[in-house]
Amino acid sequence: MKELKEKLSKLINEQVDIVNRKGSTTISTCNYSGWDKDIWNHRNSIIDKFIDLGFNVDSQTNHGVLDITITANLKGWNFLEI
Repeated sequence: MKELKEKLSKLINEQVDIVNRKGSTTISTCNYSGWDKDIWNHRNSIIDKFIDLGFNVDSQTNHGVLDITITANLKGWNFLEI
Protein backbone atom coordinates (compact mmCIF):
# COMPACT_ATOMS: atom_id res chain seq x y z
CA MET A 1 0.00 0.00 0.00
CA LYS A 2 2.88 2.36 0.77
CA GLU A 3 4.30 1.84 -2.74
CA LEU A 4 0.91 2.61 -4.27
CA LYS A 5 0.59 5.84 -2.29
CA GLU A 6 4.11 6.87 -3.31
CA LYS A 7 3.40 6.07 -6.96
CA LEU A 8 0.15 8.06 -7.03
CA SER A 9 1.69 10.95 -5.07
CA LYS A 10 4.53 11.10 -7.59
CA LEU A 11 2.04 11.16 -10.48
CA ILE A 12 0.02 13.95 -8.86
CA ASN A 13 3.12 16.02 -7.99
CA GLU A 14 4.47 15.71 -11.54
CA GLN A 15 1.15 16.81 -13.01
CA VAL A 16 0.90 19.73 -10.56
CA ASP A 17 4.34 20.91 -11.73
CA ILE A 18 3.20 20.74 -15.36
CA VAL A 19 0.00 22.68 -14.64
CA ASN A 20 1.96 25.33 -12.74
CA ARG A 21 4.33 25.74 -15.71
CA LYS A 22 1.96 25.32 -18.66
CA GLY A 23 -1.52 26.02 -17.28
CA SER A 24 -2.96 22.56 -17.97
CA THR A 25 -2.24 18.88 -18.45
CA THR A 26 -4.14 15.70 -19.29
CA ILE A 27 -3.92 12.22 -17.81
CA SER A 28 -5.37 9.39 -19.88
CA THR A 29 -6.35 6.05 -18.38
CA CYS A 30 -8.22 2.96 -19.49
CA ASN A 31 -9.35 -0.36 -18.03
CA TYR A 32 -7.52 -2.39 -20.67
CA SER A 33 -4.32 -4.42 -20.75
CA GLY A 34 -1.23 -2.31 -21.27
CA TRP A 35 -2.65 0.62 -19.29
CA ASP A 36 -1.70 1.41 -15.71
CA LYS A 37 -4.34 -0.33 -13.54
CA ASP A 38 -3.45 1.73 -10.46
CA ILE A 39 -4.36 4.97 -12.21
CA TRP A 40 -7.59 3.43 -13.47
CA ASN A 41 -8.58 1.89 -10.14
CA HIS A 42 -7.87 5.08 -8.17
CA ARG A 43 -8.99 7.62 -10.79
CA ASN A 44 -11.70 9.09 -8.55
CA SER A 45 -9.26 9.66 -5.69
CA ILE A 46 -6.78 11.24 -8.11
CA ILE A 47 -9.46 13.60 -9.42
CA ASP A 48 -10.55 14.45 -5.86
CA LYS A 49 -6.96 15.28 -4.90
CA PHE A 50 -6.58 17.74 -7.79
CA ILE A 51 -9.86 19.40 -6.81
CA ASP A 52 -8.71 19.57 -3.16
CA LEU A 53 -5.52 21.28 -4.37
CA GLY A 54 -7.65 23.98 -6.03
CA PHE A 55 -7.36 22.94 -9.67
CA ASN A 56 -10.21 22.73 -12.16
CA VAL A 57 -10.80 19.18 -13.37
CA ASP A 58 -12.77 17.97 -16.37
CA SER A 59 -13.08 14.43 -17.63
CA GLN A 60 -14.32 12.82 -20.83
CA THR A 61 -14.50 9.23 -21.99
CA ASN A 62 -13.96 8.42 -25.64
CA HIS A 63 -13.70 4.85 -26.95
CA GLY A 64 -13.19 3.57 -23.41
CA VAL A 65 -10.31 5.94 -22.62
CA LEU A 66 -10.84 8.41 -19.78
CA ASP A 67 -9.08 11.75 -20.32
CA ILE A 68 -8.70 13.82 -17.15
CA THR A 69 -7.82 17.43 -17.89
CA ILE A 70 -6.41 19.49 -15.04
CA THR A 71 -6.20 23.27 -15.40
CA ALA A 72 -5.01 26.07 -13.19
CA ASN A 73 -7.75 27.92 -11.35
CA LEU A 74 -7.68 31.50 -12.62
CA LYS A 75 -10.19 32.72 -10.05
CA GLY A 76 -8.83 35.79 -8.33
CA TRP A 77 -6.39 36.67 -11.10
CA ASN A 78 -6.37 40.31 -12.08
CA PHE A 79 -6.01 40.11 -15.86
CA LEU A 80 -5.44 43.85 -16.13
CA GLU A 81 -2.11 43.42 -14.37
CA ILE A 82 -0.84 40.82 -16.83
